[in-house]
Amino acid sequence: MNKKTGQIQFVVFGFLFLAFSVIASIASISAGVFPMGHDIVLFGVSVMAFCNAYLYPQFKENDERSKRIREKGMFISYFFILGYMIILMGLFQFNVITLSGYQSVSVLAALTMMTVFISFVVFSRRF
Repeated sequence: MNKKTGQIQFVVFGFLFLAFSVIASIASISAGVFPMGHDIVLFGVSVMAFCNAYLYPQFKENDERSKRIREKGMFISYFFILGYMIILMGLFQFNVITLSGYQSVSVLAALTMMTVFISFVVFSRRF
């Protein structure tokens, strides 16, 4: 599989998941229960697919540069994820937001996916 074919597949899947996410979000907003959970995870998966489309040529080679990008991206993402958890705990403590357990885990999962892959893109631009 050449470079363009892999990137095109990720872009197609990104748009597909984005369309599913928009449809599920519209349905949950019209039902009055936004976020349902899986709609936010689908949006996170679409962001992940778009980031993988950008990163595919660099990660395909699996050289020292790609390993460094992954290492730095995971390291920085850890601190962002801790920040998300602290902010969400504060919002729950003071009843600013009310989410079920499934919704909370879905929001954290989507934020984690997006943070990790966006940090990969940022570090691929820097290194």
